[in-house]
Amino acid sequence: MSLHTGDRLAAFWNVLISMRLAVHLLLFVAIASIVGTILPQQESVGNYLQQFGPFWYQVFGNLDLYDVYRCGWYMGIVAFLVLSTTSCVARNTPHMLRDMFRRDTGFNARTIDSRPVHHEVSVAGSAAIVYEKAVVLLKDEGYRVKRVPALDDTLLLAAQKGRYYRFGYIFTHVAIILFCAGALYNANIPLKIAQWTGAVKPEQDFALPLSKVPKDRWLSPNQLSFRGIITIPVGQSVNAMFELVGDGFLVQRLPFVVRLDSFRVTHYRDGLAKDYVSKVTVLKPDGRVLVTHDVRVNHPLTVDGVNIYQSSYNAGPSTLHLMSYSLLAPAASGVRIRARVGQSFVTGAGAYDLKVVALKVDNVVPRKSVGLAARPGHEMVNLGPMARYTVAQHGRPPIVLKTFLHPLHHGGLAYELVAYRPEDADGFHFLALPVGAKGGVSLFVHYLGALENAARHGAVASSTVFQRTLTRLEQRRGVYLPGEQNRMFLRASLVALQSLHTYPLPFLVLMRGLSLHWAAGLEMTKYPGMSIVYFACALLVGGIFVLFYVPRKRIWLAVGKEPFGRTKIIAGGDTSRDIEDFSQQFGEILEKLAGGEQDRTQERRRS
Repeated sequence: MSLHTGDRLAAFWNVLISMRLAVHLLLFVAIASIVGTILPQQESVGNYLQQFGPFWYQVFGNLDLYDVYRCGWYMGIVAFLVLSTTSCVARNTPHMLRDMFRRDTGFNARTIDSRPVHHEVSVAGSAAIVYEKAVVLLKDEGYRVKRVPALDDTLLLAAQKGRYYRFGYIFTHVAIILFCAGALYNANIPLKIAQWTGAVKPEQDFALPLSKVPKDRWLSPNQLSFRGIITIPVGQSVNAMFELVGDGFLVQRLPFVVRLDSFRVTHYRDGLAKDYVSKVTVLKPDGRVLVTHDVRVNHPLTVDGVNIYQSSYNAGPSTLHLMSYSLLAPAASGVRIRARVGQSFVTGAGAYDLKVVALKVDNVVPRKSVGLAARPGHEMVNLGPMARYTVAQHGRPPIVLKTFLHPLHHGGLAYELVAYRPEDADGFHFLALPVGAKGGVSLFVHYLGALENAARHGAVASSTVFQRTLTRLEQRRGVYLPGEQNRMFLRASLVALQSLHTYPLPFLVLMRGLSLHWAAGLEMTKYPGMSIVYFACALLVGGIFVLFYVPRKRIWLAVGKEPFGRTKIIAGGDTSRDIEDFSQQFGEILEKLAGGEQDRTQERRRS
């Protein structure tokens, strides 16, 4: 090896073990961990696009911020931190151990004089008595005392407390190494290498059902670690889950089968979800039951090293019972439709494609947003199940609709709410359709048809015509609205008719019923490195405690004879931290040793 190469290696070694490098690496890891905590990890592409928009989604994706703890640059920083910290520990630990277990026998008066804290004291009494008194006193103060062979006529003594303080350094640095090792273990590096080399390619088509996903996208149940999600309808079982990887996914086989037996959700008085619980049964592949247990938020079930968390819930498998009314022919009867989330159907005389996008069972909104007065402690109201649709017509931008199962009661009258907006707009507009005597909006729709019919026969809009038309409609349909109820329904109908002028569709779709079936979203993780991380936490706490509360304190004494039966004490000491406090304690020990009678000839403390 040339001298030039040796210099380069020495320079690299000095950089590797430097404190500056370690601090910078720890800072980078901390910043990345903050980003990984704030930014939701391993969620669907749609969620990120909706939250950040296309531009920032692309920027964050290029930086691998959607899977920070398993991306290449993060693992590289962590691996380099392991290398740097391990090098420091390997370099410093041997001489630290020698320092902790070394016996201080080779010292003299000159050595004592070089200590940061130094005193010289003259006391009455023989040297032997003062020496023995010093031994007893230092032991009472918690020091480990070592008698050193006499030098000429001078008696020597070395005392030490907190000799194992160096373990604080060792424990904290080893804890950092174990933290990083656990993180790398949980990152499943072999899988990441397979992805980088192209041996494993994520599936991009999120619309594929589990049974249709190609087998080369499936992972073995023996993976070192994994984290994925799966939605299970009540009564069904799964033996795999989806692990989101970049803008695609892989299918992770599970070492067991999970069956969702039941699901329940409880609410606060204002309608907000209080608790939701999944009762799951975990079975072996041969069908034998391993465990049946409730899984709730923050109370996971652990089976064979896999943690099963309650993550979310939805009513996706439910069946919606809808009613479609034509506004172009309001006198016609409504059309009944049965649909599930994700299904599409044609409506509006075949000109519109309507797709059920989502079903939200609990729709909690501020009371003021729907015109209700706020009550003390009850500022929110649960509007109940809400369905969201997209309506597409060739050559026109899609329309987003929202309808509610239960009517809203306000001012003594019930209303069916319909929310709508263009897909590229932000805020919703609302229709408030009055509910008739027999429920539903059929009376309002037929009233709309009756008014159109009256207009075709030459009737002119007036309060008399409005009232007469409603009265005839009530008689024809066999319904009766009492006086005040009749007037409120009439006013609400006229307001709704005015609102229909800005409504962009020629039909209404309303929820008439719901066959509710729950599905639970479960998150399953296998992180064997967490046991290493937990041990590292304990080691770090212990190391910090030793560093802050177990300082090393050393005292050396040289006790010699003086004329007239007196004894001279030369004392020196040092400490690993808080020299001011130690200096005070050191002086108190000498005062006790002198027994209140002393002639301090010299007192000095070096900084």
